[in-house]
Amino acid sequence: MSAAPDVILLRSADDEAPDRYRAALREAGLRAVCEPVLAFTFPRQAQLRDRLAAPDPYAGLLATSPRATVALEQVFASHEALADGWADRLAYAVGPKTAARLRALGLRARGDDTGTADALAARIVKDDPDAPLLFLSGNRRRETLPEALRAAEVLFDELVVYETHARTDLDVPARGRASWLVFFSPSGLEAVTRAEGVDVQAHRLAAIGPTTAEALEGDGHAVEAVADEPSPDGLVAALQRAGARSS
Repeated sequence: MSAAPDVILLRSADDEAPDRYRAALREAGLRAVCEPVLAFTFPRQAQLRDRLAAPDPYAGLLATSPRATVALEQVFASHEALADGWADRLAYAVGPKTAARLRALGLRARGDDTGTADALAARIVKDDPDAPLLFLSGNRRRETLPEALRAAEVLFDELVVYETHARTDLDVPARGRASWLVFFSPSGLEAVTRAEGVDVQAHRLAAIGPTTAEALEGDGHAVEAVADEPSPDGLVAALQRAGARSS
């Protein structure tokens, strides 16, 4: 039987190995495993296909997460000609990961240098598109970006292309000598709360940032480590400050 992990990451592993968080923790002498807490569905592919088939009204499109690009990938995979109509239009993304996925689809991605909705909104407002943007969103998206665009009178046509649901079949390993549960979003707390057989109090708790930490504390949980920045190095530093040790 393998040893219990030192750190349980409540997230999906990176698409490309090695996973950044597991690798950083391994360098720090900590054994980590990933346990996805969310499931995604794409219920509006027909509506997305119809929008993509008529690009003329749009200056470009806007995708705020890799999941939105998955919806695009699926439609383009079965209707390859649709991508041609968007090749010369702008494609905005929050951060380098989503931008890279848009670029892989042959789109003119912008937003590698933005990591937040506020930064992307400022970029779009500066570009001042002369037609609406097709905004590909999820059912749990925040109001930050839409509000900023409305305030600047930037037009957009929003389509919810994916839905996020908390998993109820989590497989969280039993606590080892120094087992941490690391939450990456408030949705992780929802999933753990709904899942059967997961004892949150049996673990030390860490959060990837203050918003997630506040959600945990608001639910009555003590958070021992909060990353200063949402990155592998930020998480490692937070755990080390809290006295993480390998089992």
